[in-house]
Amino acid sequence: MRTRSLLRPRVGAVLALVDSALRGHGESVHDFRVAARSLRAALRTLTRRPHHSAVRKTRRVLRAAIRALADVRDRDVGRSLLAKRRVVDPHEAEIKRRMVGLSESDRRTALARCSRCWPKRLDRLLIDLLDQTEPAVEAVIQRARAEAWQHRRSAIDLIQALGRRYQPGRLHELRIRVRRLRYAIEVLAEVDSGAQARVIQLKPLQSTLGDTHDRIVLSQWLRRQAARFQKNDVALAAALRREAFRFRAESIRAHTAFLELQPKGILERLALHVDSSDEHPESAGGLSPHHPRSARKSPSRKRRL
Repeated sequence: MRTRSLLRPRVGAVLALVDSALRGHGESVHDFRVAARSLRAALRTLTRRPHHSAVRKTRRVLRAAIRALADVRDRDVGRSLLAKRRVVDPHEAEIKRRMVGLSESDRRTALARCSRCWPKRLDRLLIDLLDQTEPAVEAVIQRARAEAWQHRRSAIDLIQALGRRYQPGRLHELRIRVRRLRYAIEVLAEVDSGAQARVIQLKPLQSTLGDTHDRIVLSQWLRRQAARFQKNDVALAAALRREAFRFRAESIRAHTAFLELQPKGILERLALHVDSSDEHPESAGGLSPHHPRSARKSPSRKRRL
């Protein structure tokens, strides 16, 4: 199996979505960010030399593009949550209409800012990726398992540190770690059919963490809008504060749903087929230099990846 067949579709997906994402198409903004994250993670396992300067630069530029669209995506999610808000009287309907309008206005501003700061060489760097030499399938499997092992350990450590506490910043960090774990397992699933079940096991964790994050981001935005209108429109500012409180409460309920899943147990039960005696496998290269099997290798026979 030629591993380029794993990298090419990821590059193609990102390239295909650039124009529509920059035009602000809602689904394209989301799909671009997902595809770019997936590709960025895969560059650690699907290129022959993942630490090469060109690969590192591509990862940095992809991160810049993902971040450039972050505010646009936040407003899309927030507007969707606000639109679902049920109202019972004309006054609430008017407040809802104004909140949605504020969200749409902020989104337009964020999209214009994104166009100004968009990384100029993104397309060229992505096309150049297609000329990268390929690692062997065995190297991909080894790297992907080591990546997954590292991210799972990191997520478990954070879950233990958090306990049952609701701390939005650290919960967002946990969400990122679980997402990175999923991307590593997705690469593994393309060369190991048994890994797909592990991706499915992670979906409830990602969903509840996403619900927690989306609602607290909206709550924080509503508080900022309330402060903005405090002097000029006291009634609107009060309504915005009430909505901010309501969405914060929803975020806490989503966190409770996350805890009920017993996330630590789900992560501990993932079978990643990495030697348990190796507590710190290298994320990009497989075995740790301190691993007993690694120690038996002669320096002159070091494999080129």
